[in-house]
Amino acid sequence: MSSEFIGVAAAAAYLDVSERWMYRQSLRYGIPRYRFGGKVKFKVVDLDRWARQQRIS
Repeated sequence: MSSEFIGVAAAAAYLDVSERWMYRQSLRYGIPRYRFGGKVKFKVVDLDRWARQQRIS
């Protein structure tokens, strides 16, 4: 697993959602995010963990 930090655009592409969704809903849906120098970043491992929790079947 990667502990790499990625920006909003890359995170949105990774989850196949819009950048706007990532900004607005990441806090609402509990996706861990980090702020460095005023920029929001995500860890790939956190995105994977969150996505697995969203399984519906």
